[in-house]
Amino acid sequence: MTTDRWNDEKLDRLTEILEETAQIANSNTRNIESLGKKIEETAQIANSNARNIESLGQKIEQATDFANSNARVIQAMANAIAEAAQERREIMTVIAQQQSEVRGLQTENNRMWEYLTGRRNEDENPEA
Repeated sequence: MTTDRWNDEKLDRLTEILEETAQIANSNTRNIESLGKKIEETAQIANSNARNIESLGQKIEQATDFANSNARVIQAMANAIAEAAQERREIMTVIAQQQSEVRGLQTENNRMWEYLTGRRNEDENPEA
């Protein structure tokens, strides 16, 4: 095995290589730190997005519950309107029947009136 002598030129070259390696290592360390910060920022953004998505899910659920509640109220109102319409039809039928009965009573009263007034006239004017 042979040993080379280290001269100034070889030592200078070794020093340059070591300095370059140190610079590369420092640059890599800075890049790794920068990537670590970016990963941390990305994780924070992901967590924030997850919270926002969860909040939106809750809001969608609340809106769905509200819509379902409104649908039930609208259905109840539609049922009440249908019942009221049916009651109105029944009431109108009863009113029509009562009007018919009233007309019959009016006719009967008019006949009785004519009979009574005609008889009185005969009592008052026996010659007529």
